[in-house]
Amino acid sequence: MTDTNKSTGKKRVRRDRTEEILQEAAKSFGVYGFRGATLSSIAQAVGLTEPGLLHYFPSKVHLLRGVLDHRDQQDVEKYKAILDRDSSTLFDSIQDIVARNEETPGLVQLFTVLVGESIRKDHPSHDFFVNRYANLKKMTHKSLTNYINAEGLATECDIDQLASLIIAVMDGLQIQWLLDPQTVSMSESFNLFSKIVLDHLKR
Repeated sequence: MTDTNKSTGKKRVRRDRTEEILQEAAKSFGVYGFRGATLSSIAQAVGLTEPGLLHYFPSKVHLLRGVLDHRDQQDVEKYKAILDRDSSTLFDSIQDIVARNEETPGLVQLFTVLVGESIRKDHPSHDFFVNRYANLKKMTHKSLTNYINAEGLATECDIDQLASLIIAVMDGLQIQWLLDPQTVSMSESFNLFSKIVLDHLKR
């Protein structure tokens, strides 16, 4: 009589843990930074051994790149779609980005910690953030130009500098908000900044 409990010879399908690893690594990098986070603690949090985690990402650098790529896939296209709306609503669109960031404190913390560390040229995410800021500035510059043209504004404002200023204000508000979320409102502060910029552009 055949034992029905015996293996049928089929290979056991291993569950893909990539998404879980990336989510846990994002939390760990956000709290401890790249140098402070450990593969062993990340592996333990998702129920793997460190060699098991290395099966998915062969080094901590590979894992960091995976986290950054994963975040970019989620965010860049979303931001681009928001900025590509009707140019007359540009500042409302940027306000939407700020409001969405307030709903994801973990991701904001991850970004802030890693971008601070990546100022060092030997940091594994240095080139990533240099390119990210360059692309973000290009998108913002294009959106500002479209807005100014659509509104028929004859401004002498340096659009390149204004694009840098908008990004700087968003990043600076994120830092203050992370340090004191009870007092600092990114949305309200950026709304005030937008009004000041619009008043200047429409002079």
